[in-house]
Amino acid sequence: MDLGKRLLEYYGTFMAEETRFLRNTCNGKLSEQACEDVAQEAFMRVAGKAVAGQLGPDVKIGAYLRTTSWNLAVDTLRVQNRTDLMEDTALVAAPDQRGEDVDPLKELVRPAIEAMPSSRRRTVVRLQSQGLDDAQISAALGIAPDRIHRDRYAAVSELRSKLGSFIRDGHRKKTRRAKEDR
Repeated sequence: MDLGKRLLEYYGTFMAEETRFLRNTCNGKLSEQACEDVAQEAFMRVAGKAVAGQLGPDVKIGAYLRTTSWNLAVDTLRVQNRTDLMEDTALVAAPDQRGEDVDPLKELVRPAIEAMPSSRRRTVVRLQSQGLDDAQISAALGIAPDRIHRDRYAAVSELRSKLGSFIRDGHRKKTRRAKEDR
């Protein structure tokens, strides 16, 4: 049977089951309408991939849809949590002692990047701090995207250790080394 036909035949079952599944799995953190929206978006994305020929003919439609909807639900919850945190008055930044606004990127991060030894790692993190995504950085430097990821991870780890004293206690990454450094 054609992938498109299988997908269309599965639509009703998927929408009925997935909304309930997401609502239960997210412990009510997403409204029923949000769960419906997530399921609909997942279906549209999978349908788009099917139309574009990005899915094989033997793909398990149910499993693929479930994974897609779950990933979208997790993304939705993350956005919701970020919004909740931003609205929390306990996380309002302390006023600058100098009485002027401080731009951490400009005053802390970029100088720390420029202080790093000249390397591809430094170049990757500098380009990222300017707003470029992995594909743009990869094209600019002529290296593979997976290498970009590794270089950025190493550079961010290095910057985190250098800038650790500027990170509030509750927001520091919990690692064994961080406990030893304190």
